[in-house]
Amino acid sequence: MTPSKSKSAALYIFSIFNDDGAKVRKNIRNFATSMKKLIIAAMALLIMGACGQRKTSTAKVSGMVIDSIVKDTCVWLESGKKGPKCELSLNIQYIKSGKGAALINDTLLRSGILAPDYLSLSQEKIQVRAAVDSFVSRFLKDYQRDYGDLYAQDKENATSYQVEHRVKTETHSQDDVLSYIAHIYSFAGGEHGIDQTLVRNFNIRTGRLIHLSDLFVPGYEQGLKEMILEKMCKKYHAHDIEELNQQAIFADHHVYVPDNFLLEGDQITFIYCQDEIAPDALGEIRITFDQSELKKLMKK
Repeated sequence: MTPSKSKSAALYIFSIFNDDGAKVRKNIRNFATSMKKLIIAAMALLIMGACGQRKTSTAKVSGMVIDSIVKDTCVWLESGKKGPKCELSLNIQYIKSGKGAALINDTLLRSGILAPDYLSLSQEKIQVRAAVDSFVSRFLKDYQRDYGDLYAQDKENATSYQVEHRVKTETHSQDDVLSYIAHIYSFAGGEHGIDQTLVRNFNIRTGRLIHLSDLFVPGYEQGLKEMILEKMCKKYHAHDIEELNQQAIFADHHVYVPDNFLLEGDQITFIYCQDEIAPDALGEIRITFDQSELKKLMKK
């Protein structure tokens, strides 16, 4: 029941007890009609339920029409909606129309935003809605298949078989760059879930994914790694990689430049997801550079 409709119903009730004769009867009829509409609306909401919702919304970004598919659904390991369940929530934006829409959408579908990446097994073109529907169906079926038999033999540890997966996406644009950001949360029965932020940047004019090699001169890797290490040491009050290692950061001594980066204004932010290079307690780690700091490494 929405607030506006609740208010209307309350006003009808107030009128019934304060008017006379025909006016009262008219208000009663109006109230009954209003309540009938409210009941029908409420029944529709109940049928939809907390699981299984689907809706879309649209917006415009840099001449492109951005649409979104929203799905909230769940499946239980026991009949009658009992026992552990898998909750899946998706809010997937995509390019409905505009230059390069088909190429951007196809790249996004195969870029790890939806994981497991079922689509990478095929080069067949697929529409976004069909891809999302297919992902949801397979994800839930895999959950029932992979967890069902295990849970049947281990019901005393039911919480170990609880799964939750959420993906919420957003798009930002500036100049010729479209940045697609996915916020992902996954929980699979452990002590805690994992948060991830995955970013894919696109050239709006061509529709092509922007790689680090498109931004930096050949041989940039070593210089950029050293600059990242310097900023990481400053961020965590360490003098060198050895002291970072003592905090379990880059514990294997392997410093690398992630291909997970955000282009925003005159800055580039490199993103290491939770648990990627450091203990989960440190969460997501971001290292940001002004482009002026990287001038020697960047293409003109």
